[in-house]
Amino acid sequence: MAKQAVWVFLLILAMAVCAYSQEPSQSTPQDTAPQTTKSQSASPQATTASSQDTAQQPAMSSSPQPSPTPDYVFPDNAERFRRYVRSTVGPFALLRTAASAGLQQWNDSPEEWEQGAKGYGKRFASGVGRNAIQQTVTYGLDELLDLDTGFQKSKRSGFFPRMKDALLYNVTSRTKSGKRVISAPRFVGVYSGAVVATESWYPERYSYKDGLRQGTGTLLTGFGINLVREFLFNW
Repeated sequence: MAKQAVWVFLLILAMAVCAYSQEPSQSTPQDTAPQTTKSQSASPQATTASSQDTAQQPAMSSSPQPSPTPDYVFPDNAERFRRYVRSTVGPFALLRTAASAGLQQWNDSPEEWEQGAKGYGKRFASGVGRNAIQQTVTYGLDELLDLDTGFQKSKRSGFFPRMKDALLYNVTSRTKSGKRVISAPRFVGVYSGAVVATESWYPERYSYKDGLRQGTGTLLTGFGINLVREFLFNW
């Protein structure tokens, strides 16, 4: 089972990195230098008009081009590390883990961990460990690929544009230029945490397939959490 899980990891990582590497490079158009040689033999009036046009052309060509993402600023290393710590052991991360452990306790899942305080403690510790793996893998790949996988509230107005931005943040990352790409850190982190948990400390009847299903559930839950952060309360 462990070898199969490793191959699943490598497959997910390869697909995500390939998607990232296919990002089209942006070419910078070169401005055409103004030609004034023919105007030198023209009349004084034509020469004067040509020189004025020539003087205006460099100013027009050198004017700054509008940025495709003017409202986005790539976070520095310190901010990204603080976000990693908050996402791993911050109050809202622990509260979310506690709520998830409560739901597992209610559903008696896994049933081998039984009920009571001891059973809840196992479920809570499992959630903390799984989230720590997820956030560490995500943060490490962010640093490796120079990506930003954190959530930011939308700068746009209107319900549907804001909803679109919130949902996209769950499956995309930002490059330093602000462009969105398929989030390799997000996918690998989510499935790594789930599969390692089921293969390591879950009861023996669980396998990497259960981890993949749990990872998919985590991704789906992430859409709802992003909507809450966008429209109700951001932490």
